[in-house]
Amino acid sequence: MNALLFAPSGGGKTVNSTLVKADKRKKNVLICTDNSSIVLKNFERPNLDIVDVHTAKDFVDTYHRCCDEKKYDNIILDNLSDLFDMWILEMAEDPKAAKDVRQHYQIVYQALKRLTRESTAAESNTIFTCWSDIQQITLPDGSQVQRMQPKLPYKILDNVCGLMNVVGLVTSAMDGDKKRWYYALEGSQTLMAKDQIGCRKSCLPENLFTL
Repeated sequence: MNALLFAPSGGGKTVNSTLVKADKRKKNVLICTDNSSIVLKNFERPNLDIVDVHTAKDFVDTYHRCCDEKKYDNIILDNLSDLFDMWILEMAEDPKAAKDVRQHYQIVYQALKRLTRESTAAESNTIFTCWSDIQQITLPDGSQVQRMQPKLPYKILDNVCGLMNVVGLVTSAMDGDKKRWYYALEGSQTLMAKDQIGCRKSCLPENLFTL
């Protein structure tokens, strides 16, 4: 199974994605591009491996290696928005790359769609994280609303989200004096979300792949 979790920068994506239950192999791994794994020093995650990567190739190669090792229940890819930006920058700096910048974008679009499709067949669960974006959309009746959605290029947004079993917003609410984190999974005109696993409106982070 796979999932895409999104929130604004600092909105709890990294911390909460590492809470997802690892029932079979008792082990998760976080592959991180944006240095956000540093926040995990503030929490105990004894069953979590962390791999910081600094190039797009390392990111993809590490994901494939973790899939092949078959030692993790959940592979967390943190984060897809930053991976896109990093990949485009690398293409621009590569002297062997095409001079036409439009080709750079097309290559990265296809690579991200391929990575997403690969996750649908992986033995381990794959959790993608993204920053959030707010877009103005026009409804069938002509009215306009603002929708919160993952921060991904418009040309691949539907491709990526369409291949996910779960798309959820990382959010929180106060329970007395304590903040409780959860994933909002019910899509609406103002929120891009879905849950093919259990048609849930929301779930706790640890129950992302369990009912």
